[in-house]
Amino acid sequence: MQKGIVKSTSVLIAILFTVFSFNSYGQDIVKIRNQNFTSYFSKSQHIPVLVVYSLTPDMFNCIRMKGENGVHMDTDPQLPEVTDLRDDYTNTLFDNAHMMSPDENSCDKDAFVESYYFTNIMPMPKDLYKSLWEKLQEKEIVKAKKFKKVKVFAGTVGRNWVIGANHNVVVPEYCWKVIYIPSTDEYLCYEFHNVQPSQPDYNPNNTKDNLANHKVDINAIESLAGVHFVNGVISASYVTVTPNN
Repeated sequence: MQKGIVKSTSVLIAILFTVFSFNSYGQDIVKIRNQNFTSYFSKSQHIPVLVVYSLTPDMFNCIRMKGENGVHMDTDPQLPEVTDLRDDYTNTLFDNAHMMSPDENSCDKDAFVESYYFTNIMPMPKDLYKSLWEKLQEKEIVKAKKFKKVKVFAGTVGRNWVIGANHNVVVPEYCWKVIYIPSTDEYLCYEFHNVQPSQPDYNPNNTKDNLANHKVDINAIESLAGVHFVNGVISASYVTVTPNN
């Protein structure tokens, strides 16, 4: 009888610990809706764990670009106390990488400015951001033009490094992106090791690397990020599902 009580108590404690962990994680992550993207931003890590957006040609294929020159990374006014991070990216070995590219918001002045909010920014090695990550953003645009609409999910996983004297911005160990094509029910999935310059496998001169080397199936992303996809909709412990997430 005593053993049964002890076992039942242990199970209850485990359940309560799991619930508490999910609740704590959920409280740390804030959902921010901007005009063209939704960010799930971690207040403790100071980076988005997930950015979701739909992409259509009218968002970037205008006759005259409406995005302004001289726009800089900025605080998100919906979350000012934890997104004032400009100084944290200064003099680091990492670039301030856009999860959703400003080039995908060039037909609307306000959306273009919002794409520079830190709720859309993560630290990434400069060679990764300026090569494969930007090529993937170009691929999104090509797919949006061809299929008229795609839905994109960009996420971060883990802790690889920390930058910033003031806020300890986490450099995630991995970043990933899923491009969902509604008309064909197809997922294009990519995973990148967000390697810092001081690590042994960092190779800034690897000119032979290409997107094909980072293409994975949807199950790999689900396993890595702890998320699940059904019909182009993502679910996770911190995701509040709406039509546009």
